Amino acid sequence: MNISIIDDHKLVSQLLKLSLSQFDFIESINIFNDAEQFFEHADFWQTNLLITDMLMPKMNGVDVINKCRGLQTKAELKILVLSTVADAVIINDAFAIGANGYLGKDVSIKELIKAIKFVDAEINRSYVGEGLKSVLPECPLYDSFKFNLSPREKELLNNVCVGKTAKEISTDLALSLNTVQSYMKQLMRKMEVKRTPDLILKAIKYGMHHPQYLA
Repeated sequence: MNISIIDDHKLVSQLLKLSLSQFDFIESINIFNDAEQFFEHADFWQTNLLITDMLMPKMNGVDVINKCRGLQTKAELKILVLSTVADAVIINDAFAIGANGYLGKDVSIKELIKAIKFVDAEINRSYVGEGLKSVLPECPLYDSFKFNLSPREKELLNNVCVGKTAKEISTDLALSLNTVQSYMKQLMRKMEVKRTPDLILKAIKYGMHHPQYLA
């Protein structure tokens, strides 16, 4: 794996490189203290995973992720944000525009390696640092990066949560019954449940559905 690091704090990036270089599965580590240098460098196209800070001069983390996603998909280039910023809205924004994972800078090297391996193996799921999970349920769009639901899957989930049957959903959304059932299987797989009642309970837990009796 070829890793690039963007962080305007030279000591932080150098220590990070030193820590990661001990792992055999990492072939190369390139440091960029300026985001613009990263995009101009030939190593951009050889990078498998980018670790970027969020607060930086000139181009911040959001700018970096946006530009990366204009050039490569989440499957082609994995992006991990490593930042002191622990604001739920900013974390949500990072995931919404294409980050694969987000960790605090107080993370251990053990968890960082875990996150790197996770995003390298997973395409449809994102990694959230253990120290950040407590702030994320406060964010109304938590589901969009926790489970990576498509707009159609969210629409289906809303219909299921209000008690509609597959046949009713098929009619309302102008989809075949087979298509609805296929979406349903995919939805349950992403949310890691096997039964409709569990799907609804999980949607309520993460603020993705608000029953009238909870309003």
